[in-house]
Amino acid sequence: MREPDMLRFAIASNSSMVRAGLADGLAALGHDVALAAAGIAELREAGFGGAEVAVVDVADEGDGHETSLDADLLAGEGLRFVLLAAEADERIGEWLIDGCAVLPRSARPEAIAAAAQALLAGLVATPPGFAAEALRYERVGERRATPAGFDALTRRERQVLVAMSNGLGNREIGGALGISAHTAKFHVAQIIAKMQAQSRGHAVAKALRAGIVDA
Repeated sequence: MREPDMLRFAIASNSSMVRAGLADGLAALGHDVALAAAGIAELREAGFGGAEVAVVDVADEGDGHETSLDADLLAGEGLRFVLLAAEADERIGEWLIDGCAVLPRSARPEAIAAAAQALLAGLVATPPGFAAEALRYERVGERRATPAGFDALTRRERQVLVAMSNGLGNREIGGALGISAHTAKFHVAQIIAKMQAQSRGHAVAKALRAGIVDA
């Protein structure tokens, strides 16, 4: 029987040494490495081996193994992503907004497993240095276009999204909008699905990034 804390991982890295090290390290912690490949395209073709979390090395994308980490593709995969990035990579902020955990390529298997657990709990993990660098780029960067699915939101769903961005829970949203907590929960689920988000926090992050709601 599978242990409650055991996770199933898929690994993508252009380096066979990195792949082997990650697989051995995660296995030593009691996790299952279902699939390892040189690039994310190979993982997709194999359905990610039924993994819950994909660990993708984006620090070395040479030799034709570019990862092609499109935001909508990430959100639509149905699993969580831990990305291993180089320091000062200007894409870190974008990946964090898209709901990925981002760690340095030197991250130990324990840190990767902890980041994966955080993702499954609806959180995003990254070290302080990466967070600071991401904020630096995001302050000077341009806002994205309206996120996918936003135009499909109803007037009520947009009101719920604004309430979500203010940190309100389902019961509080219901009280503020004069609807039941159950109805508010339904609207939240619709927003997450339409915006191709991984969680309510991810949906809010997309809306904040696009300037649709205010922090």
